Order: sequence, then C-alpha cells, then structure tokens
Amino acid sequence: MTYWLIPIQEDMWDTIRYEGVYGYKQDLSQYIAKGDYLIIYVSKYYAKVYGGKIVGIVKVLTEWYHDETPIFPEEKVRNRALFPYRVRVEPVITGVCDFKSILDKIVFIEDKAQLAKYLRNAPANLKRPIPEQDAKLIEECLNGHI
Repeated sequence: MTYWLIPIQEDMWDTIRYEGVYGYKQDLSQYIAKGDYLIIYVSKYYAKVYGGKIVGIVKVLTEWYHDETPIFPEEKVRNRALFPYRVRVEPVITGVCDFKSILDKIVFIEDKAQLAKYLRNAPANLKRPIPEQDAKLIEECLNGHI
C-alpha cells in the first residue's frame, strides 16, 4: 500500500469527501494507482478553516480517467474543467490534524526549515510516497490520539 501527500484548495475537500472524486490538472497515473491512499492536506492559500491541516485519507478506487465535467467549486464558477484528470476515491478516515503538531515526529520531511517545498504540487513530498510509519502517525493525529 502506497501513501501520497496531496495538497488541495480548501473548497475541493467537500467534493472529494462527498462526491468521491479527486482531480488534478495533469495525469498523475505514473505515481498514483488504484489501491493507493491519498493523504489530503489543505493548502493555506485562500483557506478559511483548514489551512495548514490534514483533513483525511482517501483510498483510490479506480484508474485515472479524463472528464471535462465541472464538479469542483472553481470549475463550476468558470464553467470548465480545471482538474480533468480524475480518480474515484472513498474516505478511509476524516478529521483535522494540524500538520505542525506532528512535524517533529514525521520523517519524510528531512529539512524542517524548508517545509514548504514538501507541501507543494501533486504528489507532494517531492513526488515521493509517504513512508508508512508517517502515514500511521497521521492517522493517529486524525483520530485525535496525538
């Protein structure tokens, strides 16, 4: 099982969680496959509630497909697909984990002073999977055990 850190805009979370779809502007099939897990991190940009926090882990249920139907909030405003490369997902766990509260315990961020470089693009972490020990720590945090 492979875990990937995925930064999103805050308003995408409801679509991911309730519609069961994650989308991106580019095809990520060379990284993320059916059966993998996405750790959803809300970027601080334009965030009102969850900025800088991990809000859930979702399981990828399908292979990647292309769909031009506007489903994400920004797409609906512009009436066109901005994230046409998509996978179906289902939430495994949801909650709120303040990333900074576990920063000193996770190992995938080798240079803590350069945190931002590990939290951008998709998949984040410089396009490397998240170690399973870090994924388990994030699960504990989402469950409120940290």
